[in-house]
Amino acid sequence: MKRSWKQKLFLGLAVAAVLTGGAIAAMAATNQTKARHPGGPLAAAASYLGVSTSQLRDELRSGKSLAQVADSTSGKSSKGLVDAVVASERSRLTSALANLPRRVERQVQRVGGARAPGARKRPIPVAAAYLGMKPAELRAQLRSGNSLAQVADSTSGKSAAGLIDAIVAARKTALAALVADGTLTPAQESVRLKHLTRRVTATVNRVRGQRARSARVHSPTG
Repeated sequence: MKRSWKQKLFLGLAVAAVLTGGAIAAMAATNQTKARHPGGPLAAAASYLGVSTSQLRDELRSGKSLAQVADSTSGKSSKGLVDAVVASERSRLTSALANLPRRVERQVQRVGGARAPGARKRPIPVAAAYLGMKPAELRAQLRSGNSLAQVADSTSGKSAAGLIDAIVAARKTALAALVADGTLTPAQESVRLKHLTRRVTATVNRVRGQRARSARVHSPTG
């Protein structure tokens, strides 16, 4: 939820900046980091300009602002771009506000509140349930230097592949719930699902502390 609200706040600030003028370059910088979320300001700008988001992103990376791209596009202008993006974001915000009561109602009714179990499926509880052990027992095995994959393969009737499937299934269920209560759009869900299995596989095979040790080994000051 926190990320969702931060994104909406960021979006609101971007629109406010456009409305007050002089912020179209700032919006370009914004979209270089937020462009991966479909339907955002960059997508609206690309639609207005008649280009793909990837083409527009390349233009921005070359050192241009959105205003410069718009003014150099036949039949378009920076003012028209501002109007198009504001209209798009106003529509998105109106939709978000329309869904707000339903989302709040779901959060209020959920046992344990907004951060209830299931709002985000973390790997340890899911892995522990699959392996038939307590989360504390699993954490102890991970602290001893084992990866989740090693623990799964050494557990009778279990496997690393089965563990990956269990975690992926749990996260898919959690994402579907977030879409159902309006926290995520279907497009955002698709983005997260695209590399889900690869990310879960990396998590399952990672030895606890491996990332930190790797960073130290490759540190130029080490």
